[in-house]
Amino acid sequence: MSLAVAPEAAKSSGLARLAVALSGLAVAGGVVYLAEKLFNTGKGVGQMVLELVVERYKQHQLETGRKQGRAEAQAEARAEAQERAREHNRATRAWYERQQAALRAGLPFDEPPPYYDPEAHANGADAS
Repeated sequence: MSLAVAPEAAKSSGLARLAVALSGLAVAGGVVYLAEKLFNTGKGVGQMVLELVVERYKQHQLETGRKQGRAEAQAEARAEAQERAREHNRATRAWYERQQAALRAGLPFDEPPPYYDPEAHANGADAS
């Protein structure tokens, strides 16, 4: 309510002035209330953004850890496979040297090569 809109008689009335002052206070109170709500909303949005950033960082750290773990496991598996291959080569070389020594000496040599599986090399001879 404004004094410009109030009737002439009410302009001089103290009651009208009180009503105008109170309505001004109510508007100011509403503005303060809205400002507080906006501030709290902004604060809440900031909190949500912070939580999203923290969660994203945790996910990144977890994924980085997984990748590092996979790389370590692959390196370990590769090292184990290389060691098995070296052992196989050593055994095969030793067998070959025994075979060649027997051939040079004219002795029979019927020792199968290392890791030889006769069932895997049956070629269907034992088909039932």
